[in-house]
Amino acid sequence: MANYTHDLIVIGAGSGGLGAAGFGGAIGLNVALIDRTEKDYGGECLNYGCVPSKALLHVAAQFAGAREAEKFGLRTEGKADLKRVMQYIHERQDIIRQRESPDYLRDEYGLDCIIGEAMLTGEREVTVSGRKLSAPRIVLATGSRPRHLQVPGSEQVKQYDNESVFSELHELPERLLIVGGGPNACEMAQAFRRLGSEVTLLNRGERILKNDPAPAAEVLQEKLLAEGVTIYNRTEVGKFTNGGTAVLAGEGAPEKEIAFTHLIVAIGRQVRTEGLGLELAGVHTQDGNIVVDAYYRTSNKAIYVVGDAYGREMFSHGAEKHNTDLWTNFLSPIDRKHKLQHFSWVTFTDPEVATFGYTAQQLEEEGIDYETVQQSFEHDDRAVAADYRSSVLILYLDKSTFGSSKVLGGTMAAPGAGEMIQELLLLNMLELDYGKLTNKIYAYPVGSRINQKPARDRAQKRLLSSLSKRALQLAYRLQNR
Repeated sequence: MANYTHDLIVIGAGSGGLGAAGFGGAIGLNVALIDRTEKDYGGECLNYGCVPSKALLHVAAQFAGAREAEKFGLRTEGKADLKRVMQYIHERQDIIRQRESPDYLRDEYGLDCIIGEAMLTGEREVTVSGRKLSAPRIVLATGSRPRHLQVPGSEQVKQYDNESVFSELHELPERLLIVGGGPNACEMAQAFRRLGSEVTLLNRGERILKNDPAPAAEVLQEKLLAEGVTIYNRTEVGKFTNGGTAVLAGEGAPEKEIAFTHLIVAIGRQVRTEGLGLELAGVHTQDGNIVVDAYYRTSNKAIYVVGDAYGREMFSHGAEKHNTDLWTNFLSPIDRKHKLQHFSWVTFTDPEVATFGYTAQQLEEEGIDYETVQQSFEHDDRAVAADYRSSVLILYLDKSTFGSSKVLGGTMAAPGAGEMIQELLLLNMLELDYGKLTNKIYAYPVGSRINQKPARDRAQKRLLSSLSKRALQLAYRLQNR
């Protein structure tokens, strides 16, 4: 150990790198945390992803609420001043950045925060700004970058993505074309429509949110359509004929061309592999990804990967999960393997779409026997009062021959769904019986009462069987003789 400059080197100071380095520093290890610039500390989530997009959605919700109130007599007019919107977003970022800056991390965790381009130059060696560092373990948290369209004429078009939209877009788009059908595309579509843009969403897939159940995606699609977003599924851009016209292709294309003033591309992300010196350290790549096993190890067993660079669940809390597993493996003789049976994600639209645990596809791939329970919000009192009866809850329960079942996974599409699923996720993580919710007393009429409804329906069905009713009648009469 005396031959190494550090106990651990972490390249990349985004969600993955902050988690990996922060815990190491907290337990007293000598940890080097490297990123290209001071502003890069905080990574994708702070600078281009979760934080600015949720701030944008917050502002857009104010506009939506004002327009919704028009039916009750309020008068509104005008569109958003995007410069003022962006100012608000950047102010929120600056507040959070204070706790993710190099100075803060040095003071709070004792990290050796280094600014510069890092390159692997050996099996356990990193060179940054001419300085050679070494450690018995190196963690790559080098993130990902947005994919762009590569079609004829694309060089004529300014393609905004989740990175450039918050730094380079200074005016509210008049006619906004968004390409993509995932969470980011849906969030941007709703936000800009609410701010006053005319928005068209092109999705090459059969439907939006392909990783969530179809009934939940349908709830969101209907809301987007009702708010004035134009959605074309099974449609993609064939080519651009100039800087403001896209020629459409695909089965769902309603017309040959569509005109736009601005273009946002949200078609996924790709792992960063260039300029890292991976080949010098014996780290293999394949199909544009770093080759990593289920224990976060690369082909060089001294080098590990977390966060977006892992190439799977590209969420900030995905990086948190990776680091929980990684540090368990670093400190324990029993390795923890990458699994997703307790993972969750949320699309922060209105309504939110929140998914947790196993998906139906994963359950089928694993050969797990399950049943699907679909619960409507149509007769839920809170949903009636707050006007979100079109919402839906979908649960996957393991099949049991007696009593209730464990919650294997599920999805909710409803306002605040990301918060409301948390007790279901806890049942899933602790592998507790779903029937535990049957006797829980919820404050009336909180929205999360819907989580209990299927459990009570199942219990009542058993309770009101002919045999059970006779037994209960007998018990009552014996107690009241």
